[in-house]
Amino acid sequence: MTETFCGKDCDLCQEKLSEACRGCKEGPGRRFGGDCPIAECCRDKYHANCDTCQEAMSCTKRQQKDQMPQIRIAEAAAKEEKEVQKREKAKVLGKWLWILFWLLIASLITGLLSQDSLSQVSPRIYFIGTVSGIAIKVIYCLILLQLRHVEEKYGKAGICSIISALLAVVVLLVVENSIALALIMLLVATAIGLAVDYFFFYGNAAVLEDFDLEFSEKWKKLWTWNLICIGGMTAGICLMFLGIIGAILVIVGGLGVFVIGIMQLVYLYRMAVLFKEYT
Repeated sequence: MTETFCGKDCDLCQEKLSEACRGCKEGPGRRFGGDCPIAECCRDKYHANCDTCQEAMSCTKRQQKDQMPQIRIAEAAAKEEKEVQKREKAKVLGKWLWILFWLLIASLITGLLSQDSLSQVSPRIYFIGTVSGIAIKVIYCLILLQLRHVEEKYGKAGICSIISALLAVVVLLVVENSIALALIMLLVATAIGLAVDYFFFYGNAAVLEDFDLEFSEKWKKLWTWNLICIGGMTAGICLMFLGIIGAILVIVGGLGVFVIGIMQLVYLYRMAVLFKEYT
C-alpha cells in the first residue's frame, strides 16, 4: 500500500496509472490541477497524516478522499475551460478596443474641424469635419453594440450614444424656434452623455476584473473624477451670474474633462495591448 495523508490506498485508485500520479507523499499529489487540499492541509499543520489531527473525524475534506481525484480533475477541467473563455474574450476585446482607441483619436480631430468658428473661415473643412464626425460616432456606436455579447454595459453605452446623437440633432432643429426647449434638450443630451461614459467606463472595468483587478479599479476612479469635473462645469455655467466664481468652475472643470479624456485614451490603449498580448 502506498502511504498517503488521508489513509486512502493509492494502489486502488483508478486514476493513479492513467494520470501517472506518484501519490501525495511522493508526488506530492499534483496530478489533478494543483496540490491535493487534504495533503496541503496536513503539511500546513505539520501532520504526518490525517489520523494525528483532532479534526479528522469531522473533516469534510477527508470525507471526500475517495472522490478527490475526480473532484480535482473536474476542477482542473473547469479552470481550463475558463481560461479558454478568457482567451476568446481577450481576442475579441483586443481587436475592437484597438479600433475604438483610434476612433477616439479621430473623433478629437473631427471635433476640431467641426468648430462653429471654422464654418466661416473654411466651409469645406467644416463640412468634412462634421460629416466625418457623424460617421465616426455611428461606427463607434456599432462597435459598442457589437461588444454587448462580451459585456452588456457596452451595449447600453451604444444605445445611449445613439439616443444622445439623435437629441443633438433635435437641438439643432429647434434652437432657432425655442431657446428654452433647446436648452432643456441639451441638458437631457448631456445627462445621456454621462450615461454613455458611465456604461463605457464601467464596461471596461467589468471586462478587466478577470485580467487585472487594479486596472479595473482605475476605470471606476476615472469615472468618478469625470463626474466631478462635469458637475463642476455644469455648476459653473449655472453660476455664471456670480462672475468670477462661475468662470473658474467652468475653466477648472473643462481642464479636468480634457485631462480625463487623455487618460481615457491612455487606458484604452493599455487595455488593447493587454488583451492582444493575452491571446
